[in-house]
Amino acid sequence: PANTWSNLGFIFGGLLMWWLARNNPTRSMRYFGPASVIVGVTSLVYHASYTFALQFADFVGMFVFVFLLISLNQRRLGQLSAAKHLRVYAAEVIVASALVPVCFQIGLPIQALVAGSIAWLIGQEVVLARTGRRAPSYKWWFAALGCAAAGATCSALDLTRVWCDPHDHLIQGHAMWHILMALSLLCMYRFYATTSLDNAKPA
Repeated sequence: PANTWSNLGFIFGGLLMWWLARNNPTRSMRYFGPASVIVGVTSLVYHASYTFALQFADFVGMFVFVFLLISLNQRRLGQLSAAKHLRVYAAEVIVASALVPVCFQIGLPIQALVAGSIAWLIGQEVVLARTGRRAPSYKWWFAALGCAAAGATCSALDLTRVWCDPHDHLIQGHAMWHILMALSLLCMYRFYATTSLDNAKPA
Protein backbone atom coordinates (compact mmCIF):
# COMPACT_ATOMS: atom_id res chain seq x y z
CA PRO A 1 0.00 0.00 0.00
CA ALA A 2 2.82 2.49 0.76
CA ASN A 3 4.29 1.97 -2.69
CA THR A 4 0.85 2.67 -4.17
CA TRP A 5 -0.33 5.75 -2.27
CA SER A 6 3.07 7.46 -2.52
CA ASN A 7 2.45 7.93 -6.27
CA LEU A 8 -0.09 10.59 -5.36
CA GLY A 9 2.94 12.90 -5.12
CA PHE A 10 3.37 12.70 -8.91
CA ILE A 11 -0.33 13.38 -9.45
CA PHE A 12 -0.57 16.34 -7.06
CA GLY A 13 2.74 17.70 -8.37
CA GLY A 14 1.47 17.34 -11.92
CA LEU A 15 -1.72 19.22 -11.13
CA LEU A 16 0.39 21.98 -9.58
CA MET A 17 2.60 22.17 -12.69
CA TRP A 18 -0.52 22.22 -14.86
CA TRP A 19 -1.83 25.19 -12.87
CA LEU A 20 1.52 27.02 -12.90
CA ALA A 21 1.86 26.61 -16.67
CA ARG A 22 -1.63 27.85 -17.53
CA ASN A 23 -0.41 31.34 -18.47
CA ASN A 24 3.05 30.36 -19.67
CA PRO A 25 3.54 31.59 -23.26
CA THR A 26 5.75 28.58 -24.06
CA ARG A 27 3.37 25.82 -25.08
CA SER A 28 5.80 23.03 -24.20
CA MET A 29 5.71 23.99 -20.52
CA ARG A 30 2.10 22.86 -20.47
CA TYR A 31 3.23 19.28 -21.13
CA PHE A 32 4.91 18.96 -17.71
CA GLY A 33 1.70 18.66 -15.70
CA PRO A 34 0.06 15.92 -17.80
CA ALA A 35 3.40 14.06 -18.05
CA SER A 36 3.77 13.98 -14.25
CA VAL A 37 0.16 12.85 -13.82
CA ILE A 38 0.81 10.01 -16.30
CA VAL A 39 3.87 8.96 -14.27
CA GLY A 40 1.76 8.90 -11.10
CA VAL A 41 -1.22 7.03 -12.54
CA THR A 42 0.81 4.35 -14.33
CA SER A 43 3.04 3.76 -11.30
CA LEU A 44 0.06 3.71 -8.93
CA VAL A 45 -1.87 1.08 -10.88
CA TYR A 46 1.28 -1.02 -11.34
CA HIS A 47 2.14 -1.05 -7.63
CA ALA A 48 -1.48 -1.86 -6.81
CA SER A 49 -1.41 -4.91 -9.07
CA TYR A 50 2.12 -6.10 -9.92
CA THR A 51 1.34 -7.45 -13.39
CA PHE A 52 3.77 -7.36 -16.32
CA ALA A 53 1.35 -5.39 -18.50
CA LEU A 54 1.07 -2.64 -15.91
CA GLN A 55 4.81 -2.76 -15.25
CA PHE A 56 5.20 -1.97 -18.95
CA ALA A 57 2.80 0.96 -18.50
CA ASP A 58 4.87 2.12 -15.52
CA PHE A 59 7.98 2.35 -17.70
CA VAL A 60 6.07 4.11 -20.45
CA GLY A 61 5.02 6.70 -17.86
CA MET A 62 8.65 7.28 -16.89
CA PHE A 63 9.63 7.66 -20.55
CA VAL A 64 6.85 10.22 -21.06
CA PHE A 65 8.51 12.54 -18.55
CA VAL A 66 12.21 11.92 -19.15
CA PHE A 67 11.90 12.25 -22.94
CA LEU A 68 9.99 15.48 -22.48
CA LEU A 69 13.17 16.86 -20.89
CA ILE A 70 15.42 15.26 -23.50
CA SER A 71 13.37 16.68 -26.38
CA LEU A 72 13.35 20.14 -24.76
CA ASN A 73 17.14 19.93 -24.54
CA GLN A 74 17.23 19.01 -28.22
CA ARG A 75 15.48 22.32 -28.86
CA ARG A 76 17.98 24.17 -26.67
CA LEU A 77 20.80 22.52 -28.61
CA GLY A 78 19.29 23.66 -31.90
CA GLN A 79 18.68 20.05 -32.99
CA LEU A 80 14.90 20.33 -33.01
CA SER A 81 12.42 23.04 -33.99
CA ALA A 82 9.32 23.91 -31.98
CA ALA A 83 7.16 22.77 -34.92
CA LYS A 84 8.62 19.25 -34.87
CA HIS A 85 8.92 18.95 -31.10
CA LEU A 86 5.74 17.01 -30.34
CA ARG A 87 6.28 14.48 -33.15
CA VAL A 88 9.90 13.77 -32.22
CA TYR A 89 9.03 13.60 -28.51
CA ALA A 90 6.27 11.05 -29.21
CA ALA A 91 8.57 9.00 -31.45
CA GLU A 92 11.26 8.86 -28.76
CA VAL A 93 8.74 7.64 -26.17
CA ILE A 94 7.46 4.98 -28.58
CA VAL A 95 10.95 3.69 -29.42
CA ALA A 96 12.02 3.53 -25.77
CA SER A 97 8.77 1.76 -24.85
CA ALA A 98 9.24 -0.77 -27.64
CA LEU A 99 12.63 -1.67 -26.16
CA VAL A 100 11.05 -2.70 -22.82
CA PRO A 101 9.83 -6.18 -23.95
CA VAL A 102 13.08 -6.63 -25.90
CA CYS A 103 15.13 -6.06 -22.74
CA PHE A 104 12.84 -8.43 -20.85
CA GLN A 105 13.34 -11.18 -23.44
CA ILE A 106 17.14 -10.91 -23.54
CA GLY A 107 17.48 -10.62 -19.76
CA LEU A 108 18.71 -7.04 -19.68
CA PRO A 109 17.40 -5.06 -16.65
CA ILE A 110 14.61 -2.80 -17.91
CA GLN A 111 15.80 -0.13 -15.47
CA ALA A 112 18.87 0.23 -17.70
CA LEU A 113 16.68 2.03 -20.25
CA VAL A 114 15.69 4.63 -17.68
CA ALA A 115 19.26 4.96 -16.41
CA GLY A 116 20.51 5.41 -19.96
CA SER A 117 17.89 8.07 -20.66
CA ILE A 118 18.87 9.99 -17.52
CA ALA A 119 22.55 9.74 -18.49
CA TRP A 120 21.63 11.17 -21.91
CA LEU A 121 19.75 14.00 -20.22
CA ILE A 122 22.68 14.92 -17.97
CA GLY A 123 25.08 14.66 -20.91
CA GLN A 124 22.95 17.11 -22.88
CA GLU A 125 23.19 19.64 -20.07
CA VAL A 126 26.98 19.28 -19.97
CA VAL A 127 27.15 19.93 -23.72
CA LEU A 128 24.85 22.94 -23.39
CA ALA A 129 27.03 24.43 -20.67
CA ARG A 130 30.23 23.88 -22.66
CA THR A 131 28.88 25.36 -25.90
CA GLY A 132 27.58 28.64 -24.51
CA ARG A 133 23.95 27.58 -24.26
CA ARG A 134 23.91 27.21 -20.49
CA ALA A 135 20.79 28.08 -18.53
CA PRO A 136 20.60 31.38 -16.61
CA SER A 137 20.56 29.47 -13.31
CA TYR A 138 21.11 25.85 -12.29
CA LYS A 139 19.76 25.97 -8.75
CA TRP A 140 16.56 24.12 -9.64
CA TRP A 141 18.46 21.65 -11.84
CA PHE A 142 20.79 20.73 -8.97
CA ALA A 143 17.80 20.59 -6.60
CA ALA A 144 16.14 18.10 -8.97
CA LEU A 145 19.34 16.06 -9.17
CA GLY A 146 19.68 16.09 -5.37
CA CYS A 147 16.12 14.85 -4.88
CA ALA A 148 16.67 12.12 -7.47
CA ALA A 149 19.92 11.01 -5.82
CA ALA A 150 18.27 10.90 -2.39
CA GLY A 151 15.37 8.97 -3.89
CA ALA A 152 17.70 6.47 -5.55
CA THR A 153 19.38 5.91 -2.16
CA CYS A 154 16.00 5.18 -0.58
CA SER A 155 15.17 2.80 -3.44
CA ALA A 156 18.49 0.98 -2.91
CA LEU A 157 17.73 0.67 0.82
CA ASP A 158 14.40 -0.90 -0.11
CA LEU A 159 15.98 -3.25 -2.65
CA THR A 160 18.56 -4.46 -0.14
CA ARG A 161 15.79 -4.89 2.49
CA VAL A 162 17.39 -2.37 4.83
CA TRP A 163 14.25 -0.20 4.70
CA CYS A 164 11.51 -2.60 3.70
CA ASP A 165 8.97 -3.70 6.30
CA PRO A 166 5.98 -5.55 4.78
CA HIS A 167 3.92 -4.64 7.86
CA ASP A 168 4.48 -0.89 7.44
CA HIS A 169 1.86 0.41 5.03
CA LEU A 170 2.65 4.08 5.68
CA ILE A 171 6.18 4.46 4.29
CA GLN A 172 8.88 2.29 2.72
CA GLY A 173 12.19 3.01 1.01
CA HIS A 174 10.56 2.63 -2.39
CA ALA A 175 7.64 4.84 -1.35
CA MET A 176 10.10 7.56 -0.32
CA TRP A 177 11.72 7.16 -3.75
CA HIS A 178 8.35 8.07 -5.29
CA ILE A 179 7.92 11.12 -3.07
CA LEU A 180 11.43 12.44 -3.69
CA MET A 181 11.16 11.83 -7.44
CA ALA A 182 7.87 13.76 -7.50
CA LEU A 183 9.76 16.67 -5.92
CA SER A 184 12.52 16.19 -8.51
CA LEU A 185 10.02 16.51 -11.38
CA LEU A 186 8.60 19.67 -9.84
CA CYS A 187 12.12 21.13 -9.58
CA MET A 188 12.71 20.27 -13.23
CA TYR A 189 9.58 22.20 -14.15
CA ARG A 190 10.93 25.22 -12.28
CA PHE A 191 14.27 24.88 -14.07
CA TYR A 192 12.77 24.79 -17.57
CA ALA A 193 10.30 27.57 -16.73
CA THR A 194 13.28 29.93 -16.40
CA THR A 195 15.28 28.53 -19.34
CA SER A 196 14.96 29.64 -22.96
CA LEU A 197 14.07 26.73 -25.24
CA ASP A 198 14.48 28.27 -28.67
CA ASN A 199 16.63 31.36 -28.31
CA ALA A 200 19.83 29.97 -26.83
CA LYS A 201 22.75 31.00 -29.02
CA PRO A 202 26.20 29.42 -29.29
CA ALA A 203 29.17 31.29 -27.89
